[in-house]
Amino acid sequence: MSQLGPDLDHLLRRAGFGASPDDVETFRDMSFAEAVAHLVDYEGRPDDVDERIGWPDHARVSTRDLFAPDIDINDARQRWMFRMVHTRRPLQEKMALFWHNHFATAYSKLATESGTIQGAKMLAHKPGVLRGPQGQLELLRKYALGNFRNLLVEVARDPAMLVWLDGKDNTKARPQENFGREVMELFSLGVGHYTESDVYAAARVFTGWNLQGSVDYRSDEYGDVNAYREFVFNAAQHDTGEKTFTFPIYSNGNRTIPSRSESDGMQDGIDFITALAVHPETARRLARKFW
Repeated sequence: MSQLGPDLDHLLRRAGFGASPDDVETFRDMSFAEAVAHLVDYEGRPDDVDERIGWPDHARVSTRDLFAPDIDINDARQRWMFRMVHTRRPLQEKMALFWHNHFATAYSKLATESGTIQGAKMLAHKPGVLRGPQGQLELLRKYALGNFRNLLVEVARDPAMLVWLDGKDNTKARPQENFGREVMELFSLGVGHYTESDVYAAARVFTGWNLQGSVDYRSDEYGDVNAYREFVFNAAQHDTGEKTFTFPIYSNGNRTIPSRSESDGMQDGIDFITALAVHPETARRLARKFW
């Protein structure tokens, strides 16, 4: 136990990664309520942890060559561990870890499908370091305590998720069910609150939620590190028919997403995700996981 007492020690273990010597100094004179506010209002703390990689009084990182956590998965793992140890925003980092578990995406499949550089980039790219969208971990960090519905929309558009659950191959001729199933079973409602017919309808909802590569993109080790893949709504591949579910989609109790034109078809996914986010079973399931 640190010098903070059992309540603050427990708080910092659950809302962070335990009390470091710096944390002891920060929280020593705070009440429990003040400590909670300090942790939750983390945007008032500097996010300078990456700038401190290599400082002699901090945890060390090692690399085979140049430390490149945006394109090398081993360096990316070290950077995240370093952040957990030294961040001034422990709750943000703890929630990023929570969401990483919730939206579990394996590097192995990304690397097999897109190459090791692009696989690491999809997971760990920090915006502005290279061209292309932010990595999934940066997305989870950004929405750590944000609106769950907005997070779910962004995860559905995330390149790593589109590879991991095969959304990149979801077309109206061959609806791909993986994401439609998991968004209900793992990410929101949970088992027992949807049916197989819902899975097929959900697959049709997300037809056309695909990926496109930059002009210099290639899925091997010889491509430009600035190449990337990003979300694209492929309207020509969207199933425009109505989709009916066994649970309400709209606040008036309507369970059917109406037929829409191809150009308006992305709204199907927005409506469906919104319905999942506000469903009472989603709230209960997330509360259990948080607890």
